[in-house]
Amino acid sequence: MTNELYKSNIYTKVLGKQIRNRRKWKDKSIQRLAEDTGFSVNHINNIELGKSQPATGLFHAICDVLEIDATSFLKKVREEVELFMPEEQ
Repeated sequence: MTNELYKSNIYTKVLGKQIRNRRKWKDKSIQRLAEDTGFSVNHINNIELGKSQPATGLFHAICDVLEIDATSFLKKVREEVELFMPEEQ
């Protein structure tokens, strides 16, 4: 993944949306996800809203709590982002 893609606003929003979708699919409240990861509700909410990206440790904690394979999850996020930002051929 290129640094430009990782830093892009679209990537941040898609990542947050996918985390929120998975959380809701697992029927977890944002409060419960915050408790289970040890981070604040406000911090998790900012990630889900695409206002910030989780640090590596938090990302892996979220994946563990939501029972997501981190590599597969990031691949899915990247594929969705590429719908908005196709790489130049």
